[in-house]
Amino acid sequence: VPVIPDYRIQPGDILHIQVLTLDEKSYAMFNTDRTGQRNITTAGAGGIGSLFMFLHGYNVSDNGHITMPVVGSVFVKNKTIEEATRYISQRVEEYLIGATVLVKMVNFSVTVIGEVRRPGKFYIYDNRINLVDILAQAGDLTEFGNRNVRVVRQTPEGAVFATVNLTDANIIASEYYYLHPNDIIYVEPHKIKRLGFSQFPFALVFSTISTTLLLINFFSN
Repeated sequence: VPVIPDYRIQPGDILHIQVLTLDEKSYAMFNTDRTGQRNITTAGAGGIGSLFMFLHGYNVSDNGHITMPVVGSVFVKNKTIEEATRYISQRVEEYLIGATVLVKMVNFSVTVIGEVRRPGKFYIYDNRINLVDILAQAGDLTEFGNRNVRVVRQTPEGAVFATVNLTDANIIASEYYYLHPNDIIYVEPHKIKRLGFSQFPFALVFSTISTTLLLINFFSN
């Protein structure tokens, strides 16, 4: 059974929150973008939609609060996305009946480095992404990538270093299979590459061996 992490919101996180209502006036009162509910169609996409979510996101303060229009200060620290959604919905219900609240993490990013084809920082707009998915986004491992992948995770107690074996049939049971915001994935090279194996002139060696065998065969006859 996969262990799906319940990431808990921390100071410095950025949340994209939309309060969907039946009319445009109410929407404008409860949302920072003030431009109407049509923007919900672009907010979840990459590119312009991603920038939209960032610019109109709510930054979680050092004391764990965000400040929303009408509702005011809302404490979200250490809440999961689902818990924050329910709590914000309750606060909104004090002023507006029948609204729907949507909450997403804007700063959910994962860094992939090492022996992958497209290393880099990947921004995720899904609260649940796993190790296999993010490696696929990075173009998969190179031929020299070690299948024992390192995961570096920041926790309130400090950095945690873990190793996940991609060939293990029970990988989905690992607590590091599903990723957290700001995880770093490091794919080490095999020892054979570190020793210079990839630079070894195999073509020249095989050519020399083939030529030698041909000469031996010629003179033997």
